[in-house]
Amino acid sequence: MKLLRSKGFWVGAVAVALLVVVALTASGRDYVSYHPELIDPMRGAPLGDYGGAGADYWFGVEPLTGRDLFARLGLSLQYSLGLAVVAAAVEVLVGLLIAVAARRGRWRGLGAPALMYFALLVPLNLIVEVALSYTGMRLRTPPEPAWGEMLADAALWFRHDPAYLLFPGLLLVVTVFAFLLVADAVRRKLVR
Repeated sequence: MKLLRSKGFWVGAVAVALLVVVALTASGRDYVSYHPELIDPMRGAPLGDYGGAGADYWFGVEPLTGRDLFARLGLSLQYSLGLAVVAAAVEVLVGLLIAVAARRGRWRGLGAPALMYFALLVPLNLIVEVALSYTGMRLRTPPEPAWGEMLADAALWFRHDPAYLLFPGLLLVVTVFAFLLVADAVRRKLVR
């Protein structure tokens, strides 16, 4: 199969697998507890370099609260990515049903385009969910973390704690790029 020989497909697939590992690793971590001892009382910023990142707090801690950024980001990734995948699956299924009806019951040749659209819809749905929570229209109730809300908060703290914006922003870029690589590899397979 030509798709499995594509470097872009493998880079995207490995990145998606690593994202799943990050999301699952965050499951057992405490994302609710405040740790004021990790915060500079004068500035509200985390103590230490890179937002207080270290052995206990891999991505550092949130300004003002001292909550574990890795745990909050990983759980946001779980929710946002899960929602994006389910929404993409429903969208593709509806599209397939319409296509089959239009083609009078013929399914043949729809698998690869469906996979490509699925891989394109996941990052689109993810961006929509993140954008909604960024603007305050979050789908989860606090204290559950929301990726967009974390980005909105981080934008306010960028001057004092750039790491707080770096990790959620970089993870969003990697997530979107990984699915786009998979979609592009499938598209290239269809063109040949």
